Amino acid sequence: LQSVELLDAADYEAITKIMTNAMKSGQEKDPGHDYSNDIETRFRDDLQKKIPFPWNIFNIITDGGIGGGDLALFVAPPGVGKTTVVCNMAAHAVKLGYNVLFFTLELTAEYIGKKVDAIFTGYDVKELKKHRKEVEEVIASIPGTLKIKRYYPKKASIETLEAYVRHLKNREGFIPDMIIIDYLDLLKVNRIRKDIKQEIDDVYTDAKSMAGEMDVPVVSPSQINRAGAKDDIIEGDKISGSYDKLMIGDLCVSLSRKRKDKV
Repeated sequence: LQSVELLDAADYEAITKIMTNAMKSGQEKDPGHDYSNDIETRFRDDLQKKIPFPWNIFNIITDGGIGGGDLALFVAPPGVGKTTVVCNMAAHAVKLGYNVLFFTLELTAEYIGKKVDAIFTGYDVKELKKHRKEVEEVIASIPGTLKIKRYYPKKASIETLEAYVRHLKNREGFIPDMIIIDYLDLLKVNRIRKDIKQEIDDVYTDAKSMAGEMDVPVVSPSQINRAGAKDDIIEGDKISGSYDKLMIGDLCVSLSRKRKDKV
């Protein structure tokens, strides 16, 4: 019945989501965790596959890195370098042999690729044309795979991203070990909400659900409000859009780089 209204609105992605959930109804496969009998599973080192951060202090704090089902947020003002941070995470993961899927909703896929080239080679993005041979040599030595897909702001939803993951699996056999979304606030919501806060909360909750269902870590930058741009240490009350982002995320890191820091 809900699909009829969505059909009139030509919202086919939302219909697909409803039908998929209906098909899954009653198909509970996870029996849960029996505290007394499942001791072994709690002490397995491979219980949660973790992908290390490029920075060792983060690996110490997180006991090895970011794991399947985790949602990690990097919160900062515009122009601080949030995209560069997640590009570093992508580069480090593929260097270790992991498959990374990078969704970009702001920059072009080609520019994201250039930023990763710059990270691997040490050359500035503007200088890469002079060093194509070095870029090709680096790429040939990387054991992992990086896929970059661009969507325009507010034109794609979590369901769109999930459909693309299925496409890569079916067509190319590519299964991501990590998904980066730059960034979540630019995704659309396929549900009617009264205000922007509810829409933002839905996007972050859907991203957390996607991470859990696919058993992969999801990483995304996020914005802070205007007041936080002046802080040396940005705290949670300065997050933009909805404070509930912090409750949904598993790891929230704030980045501060003021004018003097850039110099």
